[in-house]
Amino acid sequence: MHWKKYWRLEQRYDEPKNDAWREVPLAHVESLDCQLWLRCNVCGHSMTPEPRTFAAEHHLDMETPLLLIARQLKCTHCNERRARCWPKPYEIELKGS
Repeated sequence: MHWKKYWRLEQRYDEPKNDAWREVPLAHVESLDCQLWLRCNVCGHSMTPEPRTFAAEHHLDMETPLLLIARQLKCTHCNERRARCWPKPYEIELKGS
């Protein structure tokens, strides 16, 4: 199997099958007491700002979806526009733990 075909198959399963994750707003991330995780897909540079601080610095509404933010991000190290915006992983504690 050609490596490009294999890579596409693997990548297809990285994202959830529904589009609900695309519409998660900054306010929801803040309600979970999580930081944002902004990461460049090219050079790997990342940062973890607080959602409200990030929104204030960039004049965003707290209802702005994470996908819309990711589309506008530009890496301060390599100047590429290929970045992701997620809630910081491993910050959410499960109830009852």
